[in-house]
Amino acid sequence: MFELLESGAFAAPVVGGSVMLDAVAVRRGLVTMRIMVLSDHIGEQLRLSEQQLDETAANQAAWHSYYAQAQTEWETAKRAKPFWKRILAVPTEAEEAAQHHVGQAAQQVAWADYSTQQAYGRMRQHGAGAYGEDLLAWSLSALSDAWVMLRGYRNRRGETDSVLIGPDGVWAIEVKRRRVLLHAVGDQWWFQNISARGNLYESEWAVDGGGRSWPQQVGQIAHELEAWLTRQGHQIAVHTAVMLMHEHAQLVEVANPAVDFVGTHPHLLLNTIRHLSSHLTPGDCAEIARLVERDHRFHANRRRR
Repeated sequence: MFELLESGAFAAPVVGGSVMLDAVAVRRGLVTMRIMVLSDHIGEQLRLSEQQLDETAANQAAWHSYYAQAQTEWETAKRAKPFWKRILAVPTEAEEAAQHHVGQAAQQVAWADYSTQQAYGRMRQHGAGAYGEDLLAWSLSALSDAWVMLRGYRNRRGETDSVLIGPDGVWAIEVKRRRVLLHAVGDQWWFQNISARGNLYESEWAVDGGGRSWPQQVGQIAHELEAWLTRQGHQIAVHTAVMLMHEHAQLVEVANPAVDFVGTHPHLLLNTIRHLSSHLTPGDCAEIARLVERDHRFHANRRRR
């Protein structure tokens, strides 16, 4: 069964290089969908952000300790000066030096607090991303072992969370875990953030780190993959999906969304996959999976150079 990690991600057993989803270990005698991790970019980001949080928290604690020590030294210097200087509020050199140290320490404490807050925010963001991807994989585990999900596929247009390959076709799927109201109109999407109390507080464009809209992000990668498969003799459409994997997320407007599916419920994605079925043979699926993995390795190695 899945194990829920402290990071909020699910851990599943690994068999022969593939993660086997056994949350529904055997359903009516069918083994569930297989997963192969090509790249664990979000996991690497999460581990890095956790390390950064540990470092910033240690730095924060050190500066808070230094600030407390500087305050003590300042109070000691004030008590040590002659009575007449205390009456006339005349500072000594030792008092001025101690006060200066307090000011310096206060600035460093403020910066350390800010850095820790930022690191914590990044860790939560990466943890949410990893959780969203794992949640989708778990939700699709109703699929049989004729299906394989390749996670972290990369080509020259970037990286997408999952490429799903099976009897009903090939899908590039981008996962977003956001507490938002999403407006999916054309290829320029935007959303309204929802606070923990359910209040709307800010509107933003739905874009990735490079400024591409979410449908452009997954669409460009899918188009490049489709062209690669065609060159290798497999003329098949690579469908696109954006999954909003948050229990409070809602779609409030959808009009020509520039992807084949956008939604918050995996079972609706499964229905769409069946509706747009491309009817691949087991041999086709195995060969396409091999080609996707090969293409990923090429671009991943090229990126490392």
